[in-house]
Amino acid sequence: MSKNLLLCAAGVVLGFVVGFFITNALTRHGALGPAASARAPQGVPGPLDEEEAAGELPPGHPDISGAGGGSAAGTSAEAQAAMDKADRAPQDFDAQAEAARVFYELRDYDKAALYAERALGLRPKDFETLVLAGNARYDDEDFAAAASFYERALAVRPDSADVRTDLGNTFFNRRDFDRALAEYRKAVAADPTHVNSWRNIAAAAINKGDRAAAAEAVERLAALDPQNPDLENYRRRVAELP
Repeated sequence: MSKNLLLCAAGVVLGFVVGFFITNALTRHGALGPAASARAPQGVPGPLDEEEAAGELPPGHPDISGAGGGSAAGTSAEAQAAMDKADRAPQDFDAQAEAARVFYELRDYDKAALYAERALGLRPKDFETLVLAGNARYDDEDFAAAASFYERALAVRPDSADVRTDLGNTFFNRRDFDRALAEYRKAVAADPTHVNSWRNIAAAAINKGDRAAAAEAVERLAALDPQNPDLENYRRRVAELP
């Protein structure tokens, strides 16, 4: 009898555990959505899906899938040490910038932006820190704030096609395709071989319904990157435009 009771109890516990994990999987943000990442065009998500309309980020921009966490930062010895050093030396630019970098890599975007802005208070025109502050705001989906930092960075280095693309992406995310296209075109004017910008021009033009601009961008993309996995999808979408 005691053995049967033990088995029953074990079954109840096992059922509870399995039920918990199933429920957790179904209630996680985005678990039932069309893609694993709501706006992370790293890799090859559907670039024209409205839930992913963000434009591809430039090379070197860290992956933002699962963005907005920050839980890892709370238990990171590196983050705690960087924060302590920065807080003890508020006039030390390098300490503030390093804390911003550490928290950004741990996806704690609020703290990354906080320390980046402290660093910018000491060196307002530091290009890398301006970009980092923009990336932190972008990945936290504050696209207006991100745009302001990217614009400041471009005032320092106007020909940065990567940052110009990020600026265009802030408008793409807000579905301002005219402004996004304008920024992407500035990027390819600075670097005619900038693949991500041609890809984003195609995506923005398709969203806008501009068949001619989209077709031109797709062919430029094909010439620069004939193996690009988005080409077939883009050509199909262009063909569907009136």
